[in-house]
Amino acid sequence: MSTTTIDDTSPMEAASKTSSEERDALLALFTALLRPLMPVALERGISVREISDSVRRAYVQVLEGRMAGQDRQLSDARLALVAGLTRSEVQLFRDPRRKTAAPVGNAVLQIAKLLTVWHTHPRFSGAYGLALDLDLVAQTDPSRRSFDELVETAVPGADRDILLDELIATNSAEIMGHDTLRCRRRVAVRLSSDDANVTPLIDRAAKCLEAAASSFAHNLLRENSGKTFFERMVVSDHALSERSRDEFSAIAQNRGDTYVTELDSWIAKHTEPDESGAGRRYGVGVYFFEESQPPEQSAGARSPGGDSSADGRRGSTK
Repeated sequence: MSTTTIDDTSPMEAASKTSSEERDALLALFTALLRPLMPVALERGISVREISDSVRRAYVQVLEGRMAGQDRQLSDARLALVAGLTRSEVQLFRDPRRKTAAPVGNAVLQIAKLLTVWHTHPRFSGAYGLALDLDLVAQTDPSRRSFDELVETAVPGADRDILLDELIATNSAEIMGHDTLRCRRRVAVRLSSDDANVTPLIDRAAKCLEAAASSFAHNLLRENSGKTFFERMVVSDHALSERSRDEFSAIAQNRGDTYVTELDSWIAKHTEPDESGAGRRYGVGVYFFEESQPPEQSAGARSPGGDSSADGRRGSTK
């Protein structure tokens, strides 16, 4: 699928260049993307109007960025014409004084980077990537290692108290004897949304969903010579019992943790930063999911294994 240059063409005119089948498939994609989040919206009292505003805000933001890259005059009237919105709507979504979605996952990224440095930096880790215990209060002895020093090395300027609270909340670290911090796990994951403040959990979900959607969009929009981003999926080809589900989940978590830890260590040891200012971050995500299926499919094929999907193609049963 080739990309289309944004000009002063309205969405209706641009739609005429897209086949009806492709258009229906894309709209179904947006519905499928949003449907799993609707129970969360209902539970948290988010109205359909607020969701609609979020979608239109994202549309205007991306459109504005693309037109800016073409050195176009970004007036509200021009954006409204191209987006198919009213001028007042564009003004609303462009107004920096209005509440907009903040960059997601900042705390998640900080914790992830801190844990990586803790396990890979020679000052904070020992043999085989074992994270060393840290003093919560800096000592005068230069051979001692403190949590403040780790924070300054991994995420300079970050709030150390917020990071410490997040490490404890995700069971990634524990305080020993009131003055020593010990790492318990390399991955920080909130397993419950029962906390009074679930914002970190929502931020993490937003980061994961944004990354997955971005990867699939890249593969849909890439030119023939562009690089395809890695995509793999495996789904059981029959409904699983609770016991089988739990066993599958456990082995997926165990091997997934090992996989991402190996990748994390490789990145820390074998990559170098892009100092040009135009570089981008790259990553790989692993997650376990439940696939809903129509009742008529629940009694389908019951052969062992699962359906494997790679780069959008259904593969053979493993």
